[in-house]
Amino acid sequence: LSYRWLLNEFPVFIALDKRRFVSQTNGNLYIANVEASDKGNYSCFVSSPSITKSVFSKFIPLIPQSDRAKLYPADIKVRFKDTCALLGQNVTLECFALGK
Repeated sequence: LSYRWLLNEFPVFIALDKRRFVSQTNGNLYIANVEASDKGNYSCFVSSPSITKSVFSKFIPLIPQSDRAKLYPADIKVRFKDTCALLGQNVTLECFALGK
């Protein structure tokens, strides 16, 4: 599967940069240091080259809040799942440090 994200309408895909990253493991969009320009409606576009099929998710609104409008502190959630590998195999782990 291949994951891409749209902003507001097709075919306006999110440009990946130092602030924005799409995990090809789970399709999540990560945005570090959200800016006012990130405001909009996001949709995940998933495609499978092997069966030549693509689907869109429903649009998800993102409305950045100013520092003054924060109602609660940032919430850091850590979940680790078991990872197993055979000796000599490669393992890919994803680690994200987001925000300011």
